[in-house]
Amino acid sequence: MTTTVRPVFESDALRSTETFASYLDRMDQWKSEGDWVPASGGTETPFTTRSGARLLYCYQPRSGKHAYLDLGTDLILTDLEASNLLAMS
Repeated sequence: MTTTVRPVFESDALRSTETFASYLDRMDQWKSEGDWVPASGGTETPFTTRSGARLLYCYQPRSGKHAYLDLGTDLILTDLEASNLLAMS
């Protein structure tokens, strides 16, 4: 099973070791994994972290992955980003 890294939508998103076409392929692969839905059969509800971020725990049926959606930025967070917002590390 391969893991797809969430693209970072900033000016440095293109890795120094990849071509632009390769970057676009990586983004397409990431997008093709499907939509994120609220976890627990759709019963998860948004909550506010201690830092004030509003998060929703989500599930991606096609990949079988779980992750947090930051409702302020509308981005799925990496495990490290979620851990930082949840003050778990």
